[in-house]
Amino acid sequence: MTTSDEEMVNVTESVVNVTDSVVRFANLNVLTTEILNDSDDDELERLAGMRSRRTLNSKSRDSLSYFFDESIHPTQIMASTGRGGTSRMFARGKDLNDELSSVGNFFQRGSTLWKATAFTKTAVASDRNSPAGTSRGGVSCELGSEDHPVQEMEFFNIGGAKVYFYYGLDVIRAPEHVMNAGPHVRDTAVGVLMLDQYKIHERPGDPSNPLTFWPYQAFFVIPQGITFQKCKDVGSCGSNALRDYPLETSAICQALLALAEVASKHGYKRLMIVGDCGYYGLAAEAFARNLSCWGDQSWVPHPDSAFASFRSPRFRSPHLDLDIILCLGTTQLIASPEPEKNLSTQLGANTSVVYLTADACGFYSGDAQTTVSEEYAPFMDRPWNSNEWHFNLNGEVSMFDLVARVNSSILNAVGIKSDDGALEDIFESLLEISTGSTSYLVGLFLGDTASQMREYGETSIERAWIGCSHLTELIQGMAQNDDGKPHPKDVIIEKVAPVFEYIESILLRIDNVYLGSLPRHKVWHPDGTVNLTEESEFRMLALLLGNPGLNGNPPPPTYKEFKLDVALRIQDTFLSLLEVRKHADNITGLPIGVSYVEFLASFLANLNRNVLSTVEASHGIDGKTFPLFDCRYVPGFGFAVANSLTVWTRMSNYHWMSAILLRFSEIMQEKGWMGAAAYHMECTELFSFTPFFHEMGIPVVDGVNGVLIASRLTDAPMRFVNFKQKNNEPQTPSALVADVSEDPSSYYRDNSMPLRTPTLDSEVYEQGMYKVKRTLMIADKKRWSMIKLAQPLYEDFKLLYGFKSYDQSRFRPGDSIYPASSALDIGKYVDDDDDDDDDDVANPSEILEHFVQYAQIKDEKELDSNFHSFFGGDKYRDRCENAHRVTVKES
Repeated sequence: MTTSDEEMVNVTESVVNVTDSVVRFANLNVLTTEILNDSDDDELERLAGMRSRRTLNSKSRDSLSYFFDESIHPTQIMASTGRGGTSRMFARGKDLNDELSSVGNFFQRGSTLWKATAFTKTAVASDRNSPAGTSRGGVSCELGSEDHPVQEMEFFNIGGAKVYFYYGLDVIRAPEHVMNAGPHVRDTAVGVLMLDQYKIHERPGDPSNPLTFWPYQAFFVIPQGITFQKCKDVGSCGSNALRDYPLETSAICQALLALAEVASKHGYKRLMIVGDCGYYGLAAEAFARNLSCWGDQSWVPHPDSAFASFRSPRFRSPHLDLDIILCLGTTQLIASPEPEKNLSTQLGANTSVVYLTADACGFYSGDAQTTVSEEYAPFMDRPWNSNEWHFNLNGEVSMFDLVARVNSSILNAVGIKSDDGALEDIFESLLEISTGSTSYLVGLFLGDTASQMREYGETSIERAWIGCSHLTELIQGMAQNDDGKPHPKDVIIEKVAPVFEYIESILLRIDNVYLGSLPRHKVWHPDGTVNLTEESEFRMLALLLGNPGLNGNPPPPTYKEFKLDVALRIQDTFLSLLEVRKHADNITGLPIGVSYVEFLASFLANLNRNVLSTVEASHGIDGKTFPLFDCRYVPGFGFAVANSLTVWTRMSNYHWMSAILLRFSEIMQEKGWMGAAAYHMECTELFSFTPFFHEMGIPVVDGVNGVLIASRLTDAPMRFVNFKQKNNEPQTPSALVADVSEDPSSYYRDNSMPLRTPTLDSEVYEQGMYKVKRTLMIADKKRWSMIKLAQPLYEDFKLLYGFKSYDQSRFRPGDSIYPASSALDIGKYVDDDDDDDDDDVANPSEILEHFVQYAQIKDEKELDSNFHSFFGGDKYRDRCENAHRVTVKES
């Protein structure tokens, strides 16, 4: 950057500082006038207070000024987007070349580096022959001297498995948190089995975030070469994983052994191991049997009890003097199709357990996977994809994804209309991706259009939710001729002009929020209207959309070419909406909003009834006792998970998940296709929804509260604590975020992107979305009360769930399965006028008849059968006695 450019940036910053309060005041006036007609005074005051909490990031303003430097071509701007969470870091001022190269070298496959230490700006790695340093991490005292101690991370390479943990978190563990969590925080740790090439900015609730298990220490391990696809391959083989994928299964077992070694060396006596991918749990039997065959490092069945809870094996490592419980996830409970080896033997009469997953097809392999995939086929491939079409669509985002992306933003269109904080969050989330961004902007346009159609509701949120499905005529006019043929390429920009006009209004607001009213970015017209210059619009769209080049073409060098590419993507989105509508025979309008809920819920219900109940599987999913709810196309969730993007805590995303699962449950029970229900989360990105569903009155078990259940058998039942902050204190470490767009991956940390915490994420939850909470979600909660539910049990104890069950003065650790550490730092997810609402106890009339038993079965025959599956050929009693003798001998 030249000196004059630096001076311009400084001038820009000064102008922004002067105008920021003016902009905020003007936006608050706009907010008041736009929603006065459908808001009461309390809501306005509440929203204004919420708005004032949000402060714009100065680094974002600085970096955007950099992007508007004339020496930076928009094609260079496009190259910085589409890199997941690291793109947000770059937009906040992080230099693309300012990576932690030592961490990157450590994580490279085949690396012989033995250990590493990293702070925010500096890191060092060493092999076993390097001289020892003078700090506790084995490195020089100067490393990280400018950082807060909380920033320290430690890394270990053990047999190719990479173990790491946030060492510095120990300096902020409050005594009251340790006391509330149970008596053994200092000798009990949690181990997390991660994925290779998968490191995103995760929420609390996800196992990859250490605050998910607060205040217990969490250790993380990456098995060498086990990507998401490899994990699915191993999991789909179930107990035969070692036979079909011997190298991958051995790598996973090596990682489990490495976890145990690091935990033991740091003084822990008990290790609870969970998976960061639900597919790990499907192969738990194969892992357990293999772990007994590693010589001196072998694990043996625990002499007191070989199972901590149903199908959660409990081990003893005599070599390490360590107790280990393997509770990789809820899939572990249904990893076998044989009834005596899965959860079906633990259920009450006419009881079902619904499994929520991010990828239903991934549960199957071979012909079964083909059969399941064929059900999705009508919504995937575009019939207009041919040699005569404007561009090659092979490999593009599917129609189903485009439709889900449109839906994910329709409610946010109302939120950003009056809240700059919500607009900032939307802007940052779009920086992470390129493909799929245009359809998100289309959803904003449609939501904004429908929100003004007063015939569809009293509030703008209701109108957007209901009215979008009635925009068929508008969409047809922009996408097709009167004869139903798509508009030709030479007129498409003109036809979709209303979308570009809406996008320009968004860009103008982003410019005001981040850059202030700088004359060089705008054109003032005699009639008083203002718009961005063409150059500024090009740069801003380049930031929002990345490279819209079709089928992998180079970034378009001119705005004219860029705008045409965007227009063609807008047309493709509209055509996808119209095509999916043809196959959705259970709805009358477009598959948007409430109509999309009906369409997707019905599709998934029929998938279970007609397909999943008939295909061969290596697990217990059968479409009735264990229905599968596929979240792959739930708006605001599935697309992000499938593409390794950040899953946001916006209220609209919680509403989508609840609305579709609720309608699915209604259909399944109305038709008699499932019994009284409990719900299990398979995908780890779903765990953050568990406290929300508990508040809705729904019994949900995931990998996090599965640890709480398994801990009941020990002498130290666990309770996780919600990590709360005030004015960003206590300080948390910077997140470790990877750019996996190129091989090898690059790793970054920056103070502008700390670990996501319950307090930080709570700010995102309500921004601009208060009416979702006040209208749609209250109605959903009332409908949820009509669903027949099953009571979770541990032996004779009725496990409690919901926030009220977390009352530490009334209940002991282990009595409640409410995962407080996964919850947002808010009073309530859903406003409810009923102060007597009891959200932690199932309907008493249903408890004895409909239940899920999570304690290990006592029947000797079935116990021997499960013991054989996990530990080998000996009988349960004989093998435990042998393990006891081994333990005594080692002691």
